[in-house]
Amino acid sequence: MLSLVLTSISYGGFFDDWTDDHLCGWMDKPSPPAYMVVEVKERGISCEGGVVVEVVVEVVEVVEVVEVVTSSNEDLNLGISAAKERDYKSAIDFFTSSIEKNPNNVAGYYFLGKSLHKVGLDSESEQNYRKALELNARYPEVHYSLGVLYSSQGNYREAIDSYTMAISFNQNYTSPYINRGAIYYNKGSYQKALFDFTRALEIEPKSSLALINRANVYSAMGAKEALCEDLHTLCGLGSCTSLNNLTSTGYCKN
Repeated sequence: MLSLVLTSISYGGFFDDWTDDHLCGWMDKPSPPAYMVVEVKERGISCEGGVVVEVVVEVVEVVEVVEVVTSSNEDLNLGISAAKERDYKSAIDFFTSSIEKNPNNVAGYYFLGKSLHKVGLDSESEQNYRKALELNARYPEVHYSLGVLYSSQGNYREAIDSYTMAISFNQNYTSPYINRGAIYYNKGSYQKALFDFTRALEIEPKSSLALINRANVYSAMGAKEALCEDLHTLCGLGSCTSLNNLTSTGYCKN
């Protein structure tokens, strides 16, 4: 019934794979990383108990916060700023410098790996992810990024393993569920894909990506009512193209 392309998340921007609640999960830690504090301020969100509680109307003193937090690890934060501007060459230089000054800088290896993948240096990217995991094997974002790397290479078995590891260390991390579900869907494992997309929606009910992917699964399974329900929900979030296409053919009418 649907002729939609099933999509998965890969970080278009440097923090695109981090949802607001994911960031707030870091804010609930005793000493959240400085770059996460800055990202939360820049997004204008407010966190309580590891989740978003309200939207901050005004972002207060973002520049001053940056000045305070970057003093502890300037190269790391400069690298993140460069990466957000898609200046990956400069970002790689800053992250490399940060690691040289602190060889145990887990975040430095993680962000360096992301930047190297952006410029197509996958072997070097994987090496840095592996080094980050040597220092902290329980870092879900690194496992997730390894999954993205493996997926881009067509190594889907390794990608599934990496996404599963990311989930094992953070069961409320939406992105690996969606990406793993996309692989299962393409393999024809519809029940596994359905589980992953449903779990992603339990965590993030307004995830358009999870909804359209689950609609594809319902379409493949012939579950018309469930398919239409997801498309109506998706339309309520402002994306009505798929619903309109089906209603024009007689499906999913109100």
